[in-house]
Amino acid sequence: MHRRALLIAVLFAVSCKKSPPAGDLPPAKDWQSDKPGATTPPPANPHAGMGSGSPHAATAQPTAPKTLDKLPDGTLALGPFSVAVPADWTAKPVTSNMRAADFQLPAQAGAEAELIVYYFGAQGAGSVDSNLDRWLGQFQQPDGKQSRDVAKIEKTKFAGQDATVVSVSGRFVTQGMPGGGGPVDKQDQSLLAAIVESPSGPYYFKLAGAKSTVDSSTAAFRAMLGSLKVR
Repeated sequence: MHRRALLIAVLFAVSCKKSPPAGDLPPAKDWQSDKPGATTPPPANPHAGMGSGSPHAATAQPTAPKTLDKLPDGTLALGPFSVAVPADWTAKPVTSNMRAADFQLPAQAGAEAELIVYYFGAQGAGSVDSNLDRWLGQFQQPDGKQSRDVAKIEKTKFAGQDATVVSVSGRFVTQGMPGGGGPVDKQDQSLLAAIVESPSGPYYFKLAGAKSTVDSSTAAFRAMLGSLKVR
Protein backbone atom coordinates (compact mmCIF):
# COMPACT_ATOMS: atom_id res chain seq x y z
CA MET A 1 0.00 0.00 0.00
CA HIS A 2 2.82 2.39 0.94
CA ARG A 3 4.69 1.55 -2.29
CA ARG A 4 1.60 2.30 -4.40
CA ALA A 5 1.08 5.66 -2.68
CA LEU A 6 4.78 6.52 -3.21
CA LEU A 7 4.54 5.68 -6.92
CA ILE A 8 1.48 7.94 -7.34
CA ALA A 9 3.27 10.78 -5.58
CA VAL A 10 6.32 10.47 -7.87
CA LEU A 11 4.18 10.44 -11.02
CA PHE A 12 2.28 13.53 -9.83
CA ALA A 13 5.52 15.42 -9.19
CA VAL A 14 6.89 14.59 -12.65
CA SER A 15 3.63 15.70 -14.26
CA CYS A 16 3.75 19.07 -12.48
CA LYS A 17 7.35 19.60 -13.60
CA LYS A 18 6.44 19.12 -17.27
CA SER A 19 3.41 21.43 -17.14
CA PRO A 20 4.45 25.04 -16.40
CA PRO A 21 1.98 27.46 -14.87
CA ALA A 22 -0.31 29.27 -17.29
CA GLY A 23 1.68 32.48 -16.94
CA ASP A 24 4.81 30.76 -18.22
CA LEU A 25 3.24 29.16 -21.27
CA PRO A 26 4.74 30.30 -24.59
CA PRO A 27 2.47 32.52 -26.72
CA ALA A 28 0.38 30.86 -29.38
CA LYS A 29 2.00 30.73 -32.78
CA ASP A 30 1.11 33.71 -34.95
CA TRP A 31 0.03 33.66 -38.59
CA GLN A 32 3.68 33.54 -39.72
CA SER A 33 4.98 30.91 -37.29
CA ASP A 34 7.71 29.90 -39.71
CA LYS A 35 9.23 33.38 -39.44
CA PRO A 36 10.75 33.98 -35.99
CA GLY A 37 9.67 37.21 -34.38
CA ALA A 38 6.74 37.84 -36.72
CA THR A 39 3.83 39.17 -34.70
CA THR A 40 1.71 41.13 -37.16
CA PRO A 41 0.00 40.17 -40.42
CA PRO A 42 1.44 41.37 -43.74
CA PRO A 43 0.33 44.66 -45.23
CA ALA A 44 -3.09 44.44 -46.80
CA ASN A 45 -3.25 44.04 -50.54
CA PRO A 46 -3.19 47.67 -51.74
CA HIS A 47 -5.96 46.87 -54.17
CA ALA A 48 -8.31 45.35 -51.67
CA GLY A 49 -11.80 46.79 -51.66
CA MET A 50 -11.33 48.99 -54.68
CA GLY A 51 -14.17 48.18 -56.99
CA SER A 52 -12.94 50.68 -59.54
CA GLY A 53 -9.58 49.02 -59.91
CA SER A 54 -8.01 52.14 -58.54
CA PRO A 55 -5.64 50.52 -56.10
CA HIS A 56 -4.50 51.37 -52.62
CA ALA A 57 -7.71 52.59 -51.05
CA ALA A 58 -6.45 51.41 -47.67
CA THR A 59 -3.31 53.55 -47.84
CA ALA A 60 -4.37 56.49 -50.00
CA GLN A 61 -3.75 59.85 -48.36
CA PRO A 62 -5.22 63.21 -49.40
CA THR A 63 -2.84 65.80 -50.81
CA ALA A 64 -3.05 69.42 -51.82
CA PRO A 65 -4.49 69.74 -55.36
CA LYS A 66 -1.77 69.49 -57.97
CA THR A 67 -1.26 69.07 -61.70
CA LEU A 68 1.80 68.11 -63.71
CA ASP A 69 4.54 70.71 -64.09
CA LYS A 70 5.32 71.96 -67.56
CA LEU A 71 8.89 71.48 -68.81
CA PRO A 72 10.80 74.00 -70.96
CA ASP A 73 10.08 72.01 -74.15
CA GLY A 74 6.33 72.14 -73.51
CA THR A 75 5.97 68.56 -72.32
CA LEU A 76 4.84 67.66 -68.82
CA ALA A 77 6.87 66.14 -66.00
CA LEU A 78 5.42 62.80 -64.95
CA GLY A 79 7.76 61.37 -62.33
CA PRO A 80 10.90 60.19 -64.17
CA PHE A 81 9.19 60.77 -67.52
CA SER A 82 8.38 63.67 -69.75
CA VAL A 83 5.15 63.25 -71.69
CA ALA A 84 3.22 65.15 -74.36
CA VAL A 85 -0.50 65.22 -73.58
CA PRO A 86 -3.09 66.12 -76.24
CA ALA A 87 -3.92 69.81 -76.05
CA ASP A 88 -7.66 69.21 -75.82
CA TRP A 89 -7.38 66.92 -72.81
CA THR A 90 -8.26 68.89 -69.67
CA ALA A 91 -5.98 68.42 -66.66
CA LYS A 92 -7.82 67.90 -63.39
CA PRO A 93 -5.99 68.52 -60.10
CA VAL A 94 -5.26 65.29 -58.25
CA THR A 95 -5.79 65.19 -54.50
CA SER A 96 -4.44 61.75 -53.61
CA ASN A 97 -0.89 60.52 -53.16
CA MET A 98 -1.78 57.50 -55.28
CA ARG A 99 -2.69 59.53 -58.37
CA ALA A 100 -0.02 61.08 -60.54
CA ALA A 101 -2.30 62.77 -63.08
CA ASP A 102 -5.91 63.03 -64.20
CA PHE A 103 -7.26 64.18 -67.56
CA GLN A 104 -10.83 64.63 -68.77
CA LEU A 105 -11.20 63.84 -72.46
CA PRO A 106 -13.35 65.91 -74.80
CA ALA A 107 -16.72 64.20 -75.18
CA GLN A 108 -20.40 64.76 -75.67
CA ALA A 109 -22.65 64.79 -72.63
CA GLY A 110 -23.28 61.26 -71.47
CA ALA A 111 -20.20 59.91 -73.26
CA GLU A 112 -17.53 61.00 -70.80
CA ALA A 113 -14.12 59.35 -70.51
CA GLU A 114 -11.20 60.02 -68.22
CA LEU A 115 -7.53 59.11 -68.06
CA ILE A 116 -6.10 58.61 -64.58
CA VAL A 117 -2.42 57.87 -64.08
CA TYR A 118 -1.65 55.97 -60.89
CA TYR A 119 1.70 55.58 -59.16
CA PHE A 120 2.16 53.47 -56.03
CA GLY A 121 5.89 53.68 -55.42
CA ALA A 122 8.89 51.69 -56.54
CA GLN A 123 7.30 48.32 -55.77
CA GLY A 124 4.14 49.03 -57.73
CA ALA A 125 0.83 47.40 -56.85
CA GLY A 126 1.04 43.72 -57.60
CA SER A 127 1.95 41.86 -60.75
CA VAL A 128 0.95 42.94 -64.22
CA ASP A 129 -1.41 39.98 -64.50
CA SER A 130 -3.10 40.71 -61.19
CA ASN A 131 -3.83 44.26 -62.33
CA LEU A 132 -5.12 43.08 -65.69
CA ASP A 133 -7.37 40.53 -64.01
CA ARG A 134 -8.73 43.20 -61.67
CA TRP A 135 -9.46 45.66 -64.46
CA LEU A 136 -10.91 43.11 -66.84
CA GLY A 137 -13.03 41.65 -64.05
CA GLN A 138 -14.98 44.91 -64.00
CA PHE A 139 -16.32 44.26 -67.51
CA GLN A 140 -19.09 41.84 -68.45
CA GLN A 141 -19.58 40.47 -71.95
CA PRO A 142 -23.03 40.11 -73.55
CA ASP A 143 -22.32 36.50 -74.56
CA GLY A 144 -21.16 35.53 -71.08
CA LYS A 145 -17.52 35.10 -72.06
CA GLN A 146 -14.76 36.14 -69.69
CA SER A 147 -13.42 39.59 -70.54
CA ARG A 148 -9.88 38.23 -70.27
CA ASP A 149 -10.69 35.94 -73.21
CA VAL A 150 -11.81 38.77 -75.49
CA ALA A 151 -9.44 41.53 -74.35
CA LYS A 152 -6.50 42.64 -76.46
CA ILE A 153 -3.25 42.44 -74.48
CA GLU A 154 0.01 43.65 -75.97
CA LYS A 155 3.55 43.53 -74.65
CA THR A 156 5.61 46.44 -75.92
CA LYS A 157 8.00 49.20 -74.83
CA PHE A 158 7.66 52.93 -74.26
CA ALA A 159 10.66 55.14 -73.55
CA GLY A 160 12.72 51.96 -73.61
CA GLN A 161 10.73 50.57 -70.68
CA ASP A 162 8.73 47.35 -70.63
CA ALA A 163 5.01 47.99 -71.00
CA THR A 164 1.72 46.15 -71.27
CA VAL A 165 -1.29 47.62 -73.07
CA VAL A 166 -4.80 46.24 -72.62
CA SER A 167 -8.16 47.12 -74.16
CA VAL A 168 -11.64 45.72 -73.67
CA SER A 169 -15.26 46.84 -74.01
CA GLY A 170 -18.50 45.75 -72.44
CA ARG A 171 -20.75 46.44 -69.50
CA PHE A 172 -18.81 48.14 -66.72
CA VAL A 173 -19.88 47.02 -63.25
CA THR A 174 -18.30 47.83 -59.90
CA GLN A 175 -19.47 47.57 -56.32
CA GLY A 176 -18.27 51.04 -55.35
CA MET A 177 -15.31 51.95 -53.18
CA PRO A 178 -14.52 53.74 -49.94
CA GLY A 179 -14.83 57.48 -50.52
CA GLY A 180 -15.45 56.98 -54.21
CA GLY A 181 -19.20 56.80 -54.56
CA GLY A 182 -21.61 53.93 -54.87
CA PRO A 183 -21.93 51.05 -57.32
CA VAL A 184 -21.56 51.66 -61.05
CA ASP A 185 -23.35 49.77 -63.82
CA LYS A 186 -22.96 51.17 -67.34
CA GLN A 187 -23.39 49.69 -70.79
CA ASP A 188 -21.14 50.37 -73.80
CA GLN A 189 -18.03 51.21 -71.83
CA SER A 190 -14.38 50.67 -72.72
CA LEU A 191 -11.03 50.38 -71.02
CA LEU A 192 -7.75 51.30 -72.67
CA ALA A 193 -4.89 51.04 -70.23
CA ALA A 194 -1.15 50.59 -69.98
CA ILE A 195 1.29 49.59 -67.29
CA VAL A 196 4.67 51.13 -68.01
CA GLU A 197 7.78 50.34 -66.04
CA SER A 198 10.12 53.16 -65.09
CA PRO A 199 13.37 53.64 -63.13
CA SER A 200 11.14 54.65 -60.21
CA GLY A 201 8.59 51.85 -60.47
CA PRO A 202 5.55 51.19 -62.68
CA TYR A 203 3.06 53.80 -63.80
CA TYR A 204 -0.55 52.79 -64.48
CA PHE A 205 -2.36 54.66 -67.27
CA LYS A 206 -6.07 53.87 -67.11
CA LEU A 207 -8.36 55.43 -69.71
CA ALA A 208 -11.97 54.41 -69.15
CA GLY A 209 -15.38 55.67 -70.15
CA ALA A 210 -17.91 55.60 -72.94
CA LYS A 211 -16.86 53.28 -75.76
CA SER A 212 -17.42 55.92 -78.44
CA THR A 213 -15.07 58.37 -76.72
CA VAL A 214 -12.42 55.81 -75.82
CA ASP A 215 -12.43 54.44 -79.36
CA SER A 216 -12.03 57.90 -80.87
CA SER A 217 -9.18 58.66 -78.45
CA THR A 218 -7.17 55.50 -79.06
CA ALA A 219 -4.72 57.11 -81.48
CA ALA A 220 -4.16 60.08 -79.14
CA PHE A 221 -3.61 57.75 -76.18
CA ARG A 222 -1.04 55.71 -78.09
CA ALA A 223 0.67 58.89 -79.27
CA MET A 224 0.87 60.12 -75.67
CA LEU A 225 2.48 56.85 -74.55
CA GLY A 226 4.82 57.03 -77.53
CA SER A 227 5.95 60.49 -76.41
CA LEU A 228 7.20 59.23 -73.04
CA LYS A 229 10.87 59.87 -72.42
CA VAL A 230 12.99 59.13 -69.38
CA ARG A 231 14.39 62.44 -68.15
